[in-house]
Amino acid sequence: MSTNPPTSGLGQRLYLRWLRRRLPPSPRQTLSHRSIFILPTKGGMGFLAMALMLFLLGTNYQNNLVLILAFLLLSLFNTALLLAFRNLAGLTLAAGDGHHRHAGSPVPFDLSVSAPRPLYQISLRYAEGPARRLERVRPEASKLQLLHPTQRRGVLRPGRIRIESRYPLGLCRVWSHLDLTQSALVWPRAVPGTVRKETKLQGQTEHSRHSQPGLEDFHGLARWQPGHGRSRIAWKQLAQTGQMQSKAFCSPQGQPCHLALAQSVPLETGLSALAAELQTLEAQGTPYSLTLADARLPMAQGASHLKRCLDSLARHRRAP
Repeated sequence: MSTNPPTSGLGQRLYLRWLRRRLPPSPRQTLSHRSIFILPTKGGMGFLAMALMLFLLGTNYQNNLVLILAFLLLSLFNTALLLAFRNLAGLTLAAGDGHHRHAGSPVPFDLSVSAPRPLYQISLRYAEGPARRLERVRPEASKLQLLHPTQRRGVLRPGRIRIESRYPLGLCRVWSHLDLTQSALVWPRAVPGTVRKETKLQGQTEHSRHSQPGLEDFHGLARWQPGHGRSRIAWKQLAQTGQMQSKAFCSPQGQPCHLALAQSVPLETGLSALAAELQTLEAQGTPYSLTLADARLPMAQGASHLKRCLDSLARHRRAP
């Protein structure tokens, strides 16, 4: 017997509406009798059919041993039913952060899982993501991640998490669907292409345009400080002047660039090209700024600046 929601349009809308009333969204939820559902599995249905058949045979032939066996099987099924429910009751899930990724890459969402007692063989998954199986949930909170696939940029809301278990005998399937109100930004795919790119040269010296502190090219001498390696000591100057000095190096840096959407390409293609260009400039150590119709980011560089630019691309309005 399936635990999936109805697949038809009307049936799914009615199911989700009922589920929102019974299990409203919340970033932290604990499973109880109100949020746990249980039904026999196919093996469980076969088990009940066998017990019923034994009962009919024992009744027909007035065989007490067969009747005892039938009642024993029914009591075993009832015990499995109660243990299956108890294996999810008290499980607490708390929402964590959603990590930003490019479209086409799965987005990991952080979760915290705990329980008042050890629970066993629990499976967690989003409707469109792979399952994560927990062999044992301990009383202390544990961190884990669930993945959700992505196809397009924008705000991703993964929806409800399906918690499922068939512990202990596989005769019953117990499950729940919880909405932890999680979300994450999906950046455009990084695909090289056409962008509007302007180089800023005004008011900058040759050194500020082409280098930054690094370890590649010799730049000059600086005052020696404790902690500098022996390889950086300027031995020639030490022999001539008797003063300790260190060699300073710099890395090449490109000319600052201003980026904007190219008008000659489709919107999503242009955003993907901008995402690729932003990552290229960041890898080169080149300062850059970004202008969109609904956002303007000043000239800067660094991981936090790159993230702000990619976030702006993810939130950019869609084409009508």
